Amino acid sequence: MTTHARLLVLSAALSAAALGRVAAGSTEPADGGAGLRARIAAAAPGATIHVAAGRYTGPFVIDRPLTLIGHGRPLLVGDRTTHVIAVRAADVAIEGFEIRGSGLDLSLDHAGVHVTAPRVIVRDNRIVECLHGVYVRHADGARIEGNTILGLAPDGAAARETVDPLAPLPKPGEGELCAAPVNQNRRGNGIHIWNSVGHTIAGNVIRDTRDGIYFSFVDRTTVRDNDIARVRYGLHYMYSDENRFEANLFSDNAAGAALMYSKGLTLTRNRFVANHGVRAYGLLLQSVDDTEVSANEISGNTLGVFLENGHANRVLDNRIAGNHVGIRVSDSSDANVFAGNRFTGNIHPVETTGDNESNKWAAGGRGNHWDGASTLDLDGNGIADLPHRELDLFGGLRHELPAIGLLAGSPAERLLRFVHARLAIPGAAGIVDHAPLVDRGSSVTGASR
Repeated sequence: MTTHARLLVLSAALSAAALGRVAAGSTEPADGGAGLRARIAAAAPGATIHVAAGRYTGPFVIDRPLTLIGHGRPLLVGDRTTHVIAVRAADVAIEGFEIRGSGLDLSLDHAGVHVTAPRVIVRDNRIVECLHGVYVRHADGARIEGNTILGLAPDGAAARETVDPLAPLPKPGEGELCAAPVNQNRRGNGIHIWNSVGHTIAGNVIRDTRDGIYFSFVDRTTVRDNDIARVRYGLHYMYSDENRFEANLFSDNAAGAALMYSKGLTLTRNRFVANHGVRAYGLLLQSVDDTEVSANEISGNTLGVFLENGHANRVLDNRIAGNHVGIRVSDSSDANVFAGNRFTGNIHPVETTGDNESNKWAAGGRGNHWDGASTLDLDGNGIADLPHRELDLFGGLRHELPAIGLLAGSPAERLLRFVHARLAIPGAAGIVDHAPLVDRGSSVTGASR
C-alpha cells in the first residue's frame, strides 16, 4: 500500500471514529435509559450525576437527594404514560436537560417534572411535549429558574419543537374567569404549584400551555422576570397570600393575570400588554384585598384592570395606556386607592358601577394624570387647581348592549366628557379625582394637554 493510500485509510478511520462519537452523543445509548436509571438508584445521598449528551428513555424516579446535571442538553424522554421525572426526595437539583413525552392524563397531573418533596431546583431545562411543565404538589421551597416550557400543539399531540418560541402564532381562545377554551382544555399548565410556601419562580419562558403559572393555596413566593405569552391566563391564581410578582411580562394571552380570593400581594414593574379579545383582561383582581399594584405597564388590552369585590387595595404609579377600558371598578369594591397613575390613550379611562364613593382617586394630596384634564396649575406645584371628573357615560350598558360601544369617542360623547370634567352632570356615573397631576412645564391656561 502506498503512503498516500495509507493516509487515506487513516483519514477515513479517524473520520469514522469522529462520526461515531457524534452519533453516540446524539442517539440513545445501547441500554436505553437503563444505565442512567441505575446510576440514579445507586447514587449516594448528596451525589452529583453528570449526564453526557444523548437520548435517555425514562421515566425516571429520583428518591434521594442528588444533583443531576446535563452536558450538551441530553434528552430525557418519557413513555407517555406518566411523569418524565418524578422527584420524591428533598434537595434534588435538575439542570441542563431537554425533557419531553409525559403522559396526558389531567386527572393524574402528568408532568415533565413532578415534585412532591421540598427544596427542589429545576433550572435551565427545555420542557416540551408534556402535559404540565413543572408540577409542585404540597412541597415547599422549590426554585424553578431559567427554563423554557413549550406546551402541547392545538391538537394536544405534540409540541412545536421546531418553532421559535417567541414567534407569533394564532391567539388562544378566550375564557371568562375559569372557563377553558375548547382548544386548550387538553393542555396542562406551564408551572403548576399547589398547597405549599416559599418558592422562587424566575426567568422562565412559557408558551402555548393552558395557563402559564397556576397557584392554588401558595403563600410567600416570589415570581420575577418571567416571559409568558400565547396562553389562556399568564398567571392564574387563587387562595394564595403574601406573594410578590415583579418584572414579569404577560402578553398576547386571553388574559394577562387573573388573581382571585387572596390578600397581601405585591405586583410591581410587571408588563400586562396586548391581552385582547372580547373578554380579555390585562389584570383581573377578583375578591383580592390589601394588595399593592404599583409601577406596572398595563397597555393595549381590552380591559386594563378589572377590580371586582376588592377591598383596601392600592393602585399606584402605573401606566395605563391604549386599552379599550383602562380600569373597571365594581360597586362591590371599597376603600381602594388609585393615585399616581397615568391614563393615556384609553377609549374609556374608567368604567364604574354604582356611586363608587368609598374608593379614593387621590392619596396624600396626589391624584392621577388624565388625558384631556385641565392643566390649570397657577401655583406650579404639579397639582391641578380644579378637580377632574371622569365621566362613565354608558357604564353597564356596554355589557347589555355591546353595539353602544360604537358611540365611544363620538363628538357627542367627547362634548359631554368635556362638560362633565368642568361641571358635574347630575346623576352621571363616574369618578372624581380631587388632586389631578399636571406635568411640570405644561400650560397653566386651562387648555387641554
